[in-house]
Amino acid sequence: MTTKTKKQHYVWEFYLKGWGVNNQVWCRRNEKVFLSSTENVAQERYFYETKPLTDAEIELLRNMFRKGPMINQITNLSSLDVYIGIANSTGDLPRYGLEQYHSMIESKAISVMTALRSGDDTVLKDKQSKIDLCIYLGHQYTRTKKSKNSFVPLNQETDIPEKYAGCDLMKVHHATSFVFAAAIGNAMCNHLDLKLVKNESSTNFLTCDQPIYNLCAVPGKEAKESSFYFPLSPSLALWAKKNPNIEVIDSSNVKTLNSFMVNNSYELVFAYSEEELSNISSSV
Repeated sequence: MTTKTKKQHYVWEFYLKGWGVNNQVWCRRNEKVFLSSTENVAQERYFYETKPLTDAEIELLRNMFRKGPMINQITNLSSLDVYIGIANSTGDLPRYGLEQYHSMIESKAISVMTALRSGDDTVLKDKQSKIDLCIYLGHQYTRTKKSKNSFVPLNQETDIPEKYAGCDLMKVHHATSFVFAAAIGNAMCNHLDLKLVKNESSTNFLTCDQPIYNLCAVPGKEAKESSFYFPLSPSLALWAKKNPNIEVIDSSNVKTLNSFMVNNSYELVFAYSEEELSNISSSV
């Protein structure tokens, strides 16, 4: 029987447990610090519910992804077919399908994440483990509330072909975010090196509701380089870039990275202790 989950996490609950104790984690939202169960935070009811795409919207999406190298087109169009299959199906699939898809991806990544959190980086040398991890990372990058709400409406002067004038561009945005997830994961797996780095300072890593991000990305501009930072726990993080030469992170670097997490968050910042969140304004 297929699980029908109403509380749909946009940050994987297992990931949040890396900062938790007894399935509870310290959170900060709008200057308020509170303790929450990992089940009840970074989630919304039916967050991944999809709306059916019209023929024009599907045509627009297909045309968008029929560009670039052929292997990229094949990958992107295949991901798009998955999204369309869920969004345009009947029954409960539009409400639960994407949640179930993400659960499948998470189940394949859980053993890799568990190994990394124990300090075992040999798992990154296994090809299938790296693939499973990168697929999850690509989706975690784009499946967040911040990503979902990042769509900027086009102004009236934007030149849109008449046949696409009636398209719901918010729906198009949600579909492209799903497709880009696989593209990000593939690029990370095939072109970047993954490195487990240790935090040997007295300051713990923080994380947030946008837990993975390209440090080289500048809003509104195409990133020419990739340097993905992904904290795994208060003491460990994953770095994905070409030839990463960092092994250990000191106190000043931890504070810089924590500041990035705070500034890059959408609503929520997570920490191992209440004190770490209460001191955010003075420490990052």
